[in-house]
Amino acid sequence: MSLVLITASARRASRVRTLSAARVAACGVVAAIVLLGTGATLGYQVARLEPAAAPADAQPHPFALEQIGALSARLFRLESQAAQLVQRLGETAEAPTRVRERHVAEERAPSSTAAPTGTAAATPAKPAAAATSGETVPPPGRGGPLLAPRPSPALDVLDAQLGQLEDRIDRMLDAVAQRQSDLMRLPTLIPLPEGELVSPFGNRSDPITSRHAFHAGVDFAAPHGTPIVAAAGGVVDVAGWHPDFGWTVEIEHGNGLRTRYAHASKLLVRRGDIVTPGERIALVGSSGRSTGPHLHFEVLRAGVAVDPRRYLAQR
Repeated sequence: MSLVLITASARRASRVRTLSAARVAACGVVAAIVLLGTGATLGYQVARLEPAAAPADAQPHPFALEQIGALSARLFRLESQAAQLVQRLGETAEAPTRVRERHVAEERAPSSTAAPTGTAAATPAKPAAAATSGETVPPPGRGGPLLAPRPSPALDVLDAQLGQLEDRIDRMLDAVAQRQSDLMRLPTLIPLPEGELVSPFGNRSDPITSRHAFHAGVDFAAPHGTPIVAAAGGVVDVAGWHPDFGWTVEIEHGNGLRTRYAHASKLLVRRGDIVTPGERIALVGSSGRSTGPHLHFEVLRAGVAVDPRRYLAQR
């Protein structure tokens, strides 16, 4: 699975950073485990907030319920982020499911007598006499000075844990996005998917002079007018005529990588255009020094031609 992203930064030059998929996957697993632990902690703290055997006239504190509701919303958002992160790494999103199953198991446990989270107020039981006679029992008397609510210390601890988990997941999402951006700028796509590789990189017999010569790229043969696509994302640096290459496109990918697409019959991009991987940039032709319709494809690293098959997938 791959996502196409284009990033630009005015403060630093583009570069490719190496971040192994195994390392990113390991970080995802760690985040899922931490998320499960946080869910269990939330259930445990909520159970402690509620009395084991509440009196008939006791009701949950509205401020405590408000705090619990806010923390539950944050936990739900973290579950969604964790599922998205695991999906990006190519794994199944099982962490949120396990958290929800654990919550259901705790609610159905025989030892749990606390009221479910989110209940507005516990319904006070009516005395037996009032229940049989149908009389309305007045609420018990209450009073005292109006003071500001005090947050629960347990909720403060849980709030801090959720904040740390949010920061950790945000950093991991940024790392995954950066890796996807770096991979997007590597020329791994076949520039002519419908073409046939007819001439590899390296020394060969020149097709025009039949003399021994060096071939700085690979040739893909295809019918005239077949679309040519960008092997990676980048900025078009050259789009014009070359005496040997004919109608040519060169794309700058950053970190010293550049690709060249030669002998086209028509160019579909201009210098300065930003292209994405797989975007059409030209049509196959036989312009320049060529014996027939084909694509001459090069990968240059720091200005030196290298074998494109080191980058191209399945070639």
